[in-house]
Amino acid sequence: MNGPTERASSGRRYLVLTVLIVAAGALVWRALDLQLHQQEFLQNQGDARHLRVMPLPSHRGSVVDRNGDPLAVSTPVDSVWANPKELAAARDAWPALASALAWDDDRLHRTIAGRIQREFVYLQRHARPALAARVTELQVPGGYLQREYRR
Repeated sequence: MNGPTERASSGRRYLVLTVLIVAAGALVWRALDLQLHQQEFLQNQGDARHLRVMPLPSHRGSVVDRNGDPLAVSTPVDSVWANPKELAAARDAWPALASALAWDDDRLHRTIAGRIQREFVYLQRHARPALAARVTELQVPGGYLQREYRR
């Protein structure tokens, strides 16, 4: 009894089955495309959204004895550092900077010339406040201060 309604029903059944198979194939194809061809792009996008590097400035707490008297205290100090590439461009300011650091011109020249390819070099770690103030007043291009703590 293959009537017209059974044939139409069977035809619709094949049509729906074909559409489902094509849709499933398209989903599998897209998943493979994302996994194989766009993996690096998608990994970078995920990292950009979830990985953050944030400096958390902190300093060590005070150490006290049982009576609450301080045994060790962290005090803020400034360190003088330079970007050798920027400082090399401002060579006319070198004598004043060397004088502020209590260095001779030759020592400053050797320090900067030996590290010209770098972007960071310490000139004076844990400097006295007067020295840090003199360096700040000079406003030498490429010379900077960084806040640190000393016990």
